[in-house]
Amino acid sequence: MLRIGEFDILPGEQRKIELPVAKLYTDADVSLPVHIIRAKKPGPTIFLSAAVHGDELNGIEIIRRLIHEKKLKITRGTVIAVPMVNVYGVVNQSRYMPDRRDLNRCFPGSAKGSLAGRVAHIFLNEIVKHCDYGIDLHTGA
Repeated sequence: MLRIGEFDILPGEQRKIELPVAKLYTDADVSLPVHIIRAKKPGPTIFLSAAVHGDELNGIEIIRRLIHEKKLKITRGTVIAVPMVNVYGVVNQSRYMPDRRDLNRCFPGSAKGSLAGRVAHIFLNEIVKHCDYGIDLHTGA
């Protein structure tokens, strides 16, 4: 069984979850959108991520198209797609987190650190740790 946050994803299941991250200063919850596609047969697990820098938007659309592609059929293993790692940056149209930190420079992060450190910690421990391979999409300036 694959467990991400409080969610269990069974072999053969395709699911979108919202992985809680933190709250905005308005007390509104913020979560990472995570799409999981599991084959019935075991195999390697890969993550695809985008928007670690909130102003790099191309990867979001690439992942969106991929997960909605009807021809995408996996026969073994798992694909975990996170189209927006830096949700805060995307919402604010900024490269950085609200604490002015570059999320890309905050790994491995900390459960009790800065906002960027907490997001890095959650992404690393809830997504990356399950994976054999990863592709992080960035956009050129």
